Amino acid sequence: MLRFVNEEVGAKKLGAMLVEYAPNVTSPGVHYHEERESAYIVLEGSAVMKLDGVEHRLESGMVAFLSPGEVHGIVAIGEEGFKMLEIWSPLGQDRISVQEQES
Repeated sequence: MLRFVNEEVGAKKLGAMLVEYAPNVTSPGVHYHEERESAYIVLEGSAVMKLDGVEHRLESGMVAFLSPGEVHGIVAIGEEGFKMLEIWSPLGQDRISVQEQES
């Protein structure tokens, strides 16, 4: 992950980072944010995003919007890996990990 918009460059409310996953890599835990809104802009590859227990396929060129309180996690699929741009607001620590329920 490469954070390129944050407090270190003077941002007060907005964050942005480039996120890359190797094939079949899972994001670090299922979680939600109490206040944060996020936009995922998929640049390359494919992934499955679990959002509130429902799986959604993400592909290059797609944009996903996440509202506060939505429980989510990502698994990269395919042989090429997965790359996305994540933009969020507000800045600051706002990540609540949850135990994923077995189906």
